[in-house]
Amino acid sequence: MKLKKIILKLCIILPLLVICYSFYKSENKTNSKTNSKTNIEFRGMNLVAPISELKNETFEALKQNNVNYISLIPYAFVNLSQATVSYNHSKQWWGETSEGIAETIKKSHQYQIQVMLKPHLWIKNGLYTGNLDFATEKEWEKWEENYEKYIIEFAELAQKENVVLFCFGTELGNPIAKRPKFWFDLISKIRKVYKGKITYAANWDDFEKIPFWKELDYIGIDAYFPLSDAITPTVSDLNSAWQKHLLKIILLQQKINKKVVFTEFGYRNSDYAAKEPWLENQSKINNIGQANAYESLFESLIRKEWYAGGFAWKWYADDYYKKSNPIDYTPQEKPALQIIKKWYKER
Repeated sequence: MKLKKIILKLCIILPLLVICYSFYKSENKTNSKTNSKTNIEFRGMNLVAPISELKNETFEALKQNNVNYISLIPYAFVNLSQATVSYNHSKQWWGETSEGIAETIKKSHQYQIQVMLKPHLWIKNGLYTGNLDFATEKEWEKWEENYEKYIIEFAELAQKENVVLFCFGTELGNPIAKRPKFWFDLISKIRKVYKGKITYAANWDDFEKIPFWKELDYIGIDAYFPLSDAITPTVSDLNSAWQKHLLKIILLQQKINKKVVFTEFGYRNSDYAAKEPWLENQSKINNIGQANAYESLFESLIRKEWYAGGFAWKWYADDYYKKSNPIDYTPQEKPALQIIKKWYKER
């Protein structure tokens, strides 16, 4: 009986020791590098598309804040009852259409800013994309045919306009879990028309479950990790909270042997900014909470040699944000922008 108990304890302890050792190796390897190194590949912003006109001031402001990549998002809309994906609507903002995306890429390149093209879905009834589902095989096949057309069209545009990075999906946990073959086939089809780098934007809570990471060039994560229940969390406490998430990322990264890019990360300038960063349910302005959350993310990630950088959510191409809700993800005209500018500076 005692031997069985010892064996049982070893079965519990040994995997934990392996995990901790892997984390230690990664941290030790990172810390052996110079602590001043912040020359990450992607010092990015997710750009909210211009409504109708692309302004030079947008790119000038991005350059002033040391941004070297933008993510452009050609939205498409899912009609669940018809199992369709539609895009390039006449009522869409110009910057979300194929024409607007192409023009924005050209303008971006004029300012020596590179591009990640990142198609997003919007489900008309407000359903979270990760829960997208259909009842029948016929519906799934119709939706997949529509989605493939959408993605391949923008992959071809990405190739034509010399886009460096193409992200072919965002937070689609259930469709990937239920229909993995479709996604492997889609990746193969993308490779035939687009010769740049490819990633996928997994949600923070399911990035370990994605089956096709080895087929891509980067592990992509929308990094809205829950970190603190505090109204105004301190940088120190947030740094400690990051460790459990970093451990999971490191284990996957070592298994797949691909660098990690945060396809989205960001915090609202509100109370509880780091509690559930994906929610927009707080109504009290807290610029310090947002700034602390950004500071901690950069302190915790930016010197990891496996971290390729990421794209902050979000930057408005138009200035209408000044007239809307003063609580928003954008760091524009907030203390958080100085944090970003500081860490995005090449060293």
